[in-house]
Amino acid sequence: MKRITLLVSILLPQLIWGQSTILKNVNIVDVINERVNYNQTIEVKSGRIIHIHDESYIGKEGDSVVDLSGKYVMPGLIDSHTHIEHSAYWNKELKYNPPREHLLELLNHALLGGVTTIREMACDVRVVGELSRAAQLNLIPSPNIIYPSVFAGPDFFKDPRSIAGALGETAGNTSWFRAIEDDTDLAQVIAEAKGNGSDALKLYALLSQEQINAITKEAINQDMMIWGHAFTHFAKPSEIIASGINDISHAPLLMYEISDKPDYASYTADDKRLDSLFHLMKSNNVSLDPTVFIFEVIPRLSDMTTAVRSITRHANEAGVRVIAGTDSISAYKEEPYPFIHNEIANYVDLCDFTTMEAIQSATINPAITLNLADEIGSVDIGKKANFIILERNPLEDIQNTRSIIMTIKDGIAYQRKE
Repeated sequence: MKRITLLVSILLPQLIWGQSTILKNVNIVDVINERVNYNQTIEVKSGRIIHIHDESYIGKEGDSVVDLSGKYVMPGLIDSHTHIEHSAYWNKELKYNPPREHLLELLNHALLGGVTTIREMACDVRVVGELSRAAQLNLIPSPNIIYPSVFAGPDFFKDPRSIAGALGETAGNTSWFRAIEDDTDLAQVIAEAKGNGSDALKLYALLSQEQINAITKEAINQDMMIWGHAFTHFAKPSEIIASGINDISHAPLLMYEISDKPDYASYTADDKRLDSLFHLMKSNNVSLDPTVFIFEVIPRLSDMTTAVRSITRHANEAGVRVIAGTDSISAYKEEPYPFIHNEIANYVDLCDFTTMEAIQSATINPAITLNLADEIGSVDIGKKANFIILERNPLEDIQNTRSIIMTIKDGIAYQRKE
């Protein structure tokens, strides 16, 4: 039996994949049972967790044993709202259509920051589809990438982001950026979206209730997920929630349920006006992707900070499944960690979440929403070996999610170097 100390764990990328690797004496953050399971031993082989033993297990002949005494293991983080091609907001020298080298650096930064899965929310699938395949095959150091095709009303595709994402084609007339009108053949265009590799449809803007209902009905028929904004200008949040959608994004937009011209500052900690909407979300199993971070850091959105904090808090208290998304991903040239750490810290500091609830919002909750809970989202037998090794207990302080020693994704270890 080969023993490896943590000090030489840089060898783990070669060791974990081909044989059983035993990670001894770890403390597992159990997001299912909401506790820490102390002094456990994780057995990993061929990219999966094949067993979790008690501390007495020493492995079999030929196994590689890594002693991680006192360290914490939590599931790999899932950022449920990214825009990797538009991350130029944080890297001012770039605009749209950044070079592949930039995207690779961005994805590597996210992975080393503990992110093992991202949900990209609008993209050129010709670019992101290739990166998704490379990440899935572990040809590049990157989180796994899930992405949609975007459906919206025709006028939306005048947006420069859409034009850039359809470079060489006409935005609104591609399978990934599709303009929807009343006479659109939905069965055909949804089949085309599925054919380009998209995992879901994103309903963005300028869609009516009737169009949304028809889209979701056909998407479900073709076994595609449906994601969307909480308000599409022509349909209220309650109408979108009732349509069969899987989740909705941007908590302040829920205020369009009560006003055509929301006064965001009026929604405070004691407000009850959206309680019936939260009940509808829970009963329809619709998750909320609140994107608190983006409203906190972009000055032109500052009038929405009171609403995003209070609505996110109330939704969580009402039992709505909250999934953490940054509406960005990271500023890898400026910040040491991806923004998902900021997002979940905001939930604790600004929205009265417990540390466990915040961690669940970036692990098991999105795994459930994305129909991936059998594969990822918790540290359990049979699931992918997607987890983070931490120096400190994240339940004691949410900032401890940043105490990353290494990220394990698909059984391959990526050691963080400050």
